[in-house]
Amino acid sequence: MISKVISLSKILLLFVAVFAIQSCNDNDDPSAGMGEVEFEITDAPSDDATVKGVFVTVSDIKVDGESVGLAQKQTIDLTAYSEGQTKLLGTSQLDAKTYSSITLVLDNESDATGNAPGNYLLTTDDTKYELTGTTTGTTEIVLNKSIDVAANTSNTIIMDFDLRKSIQRSSNANVKYQFVNSNELNLAVRVITKSKAGSIKGTYQESFATNADKVIVYAYHKGEFNQSTETIPDGNGRLFKNAVTSAVVKGGLTDSYELHFLEAGEYEITFAAYNQNATTNQYELNTMLDAEILISGSTANFITVGASSSTSISANIIGLL
Repeated sequence: MISKVISLSKILLLFVAVFAIQSCNDNDDPSAGMGEVEFEITDAPSDDATVKGVFVTVSDIKVDGESVGLAQKQTIDLTAYSEGQTKLLGTSQLDAKTYSSITLVLDNESDATGNAPGNYLLTTDDTKYELTGTTTGTTEIVLNKSIDVAANTSNTIIMDFDLRKSIQRSSNANVKYQFVNSNELNLAVRVITKSKAGSIKGTYQESFATNADKVIVYAYHKGEFNQSTETIPDGNGRLFKNAVTSAVVKGGLTDSYELHFLEAGEYEITFAAYNQNATTNQYELNTMLDAEILISGSTANFITVGASSSTSISANIIGLL
């Protein structure tokens, strides 16, 4: 009798084990939940007047180390995609879950037409400067960012390639422009889920004449702008290193600017006046501008950005800082 009870218990345990294994297999089955992900690229502009174009050749994208399988590599002029414009890199079906990293793989050897190098900066005199320091292998930009993929939905992931932060200048004429080191390059590209981001669109006027050759607006997370540190060049000569993004104030019937792909939250913006060096043609920081920010007619120190929405503001320059 005892033997029969033991045998029955063993059978029951075996049944439970088989059921558990089958349940795990069902949960791991990709067909149980997939989401479509579009990968797009955009750029925050360079403040270098001699830059005509910045070309990168994207050969692959990896999500948590696994290739998404791009149809073909693409060579993209990043300067052509700013102010909310994006370039589609590829579309993939991914398991519905949370991922922790995206890797942008650049081909160093050749561009999409087979010409070397794969990644380069083109100046206004049509000189090419290879950016990666080598014309062999690949450059992998690892972007540590949590990304949620939901089942039976379409998601758009934006990679914002900040040219100010990603490229350094050198006094060596042969390597005048190059990417910053690997760790800094990883930090120079933002990853944003499009549905979770919004924008700031603003107008600009001067009650106090700045006589600037160029004005650039920088967006910071609330409370993170420190003028005493952000206006001092870092080791690569870069200013405003901690800005989330930036835009050039453009003239016209009304001076305006647009700051795109900002994750929902609170921001502060600051304006900087630049003058162009007649010898080098480079824009050099002259001064910070004191701006009165208005939202719907009311003065605001901080700007709230909502997901999938645009916040309209106006800025009036009333002095220097």
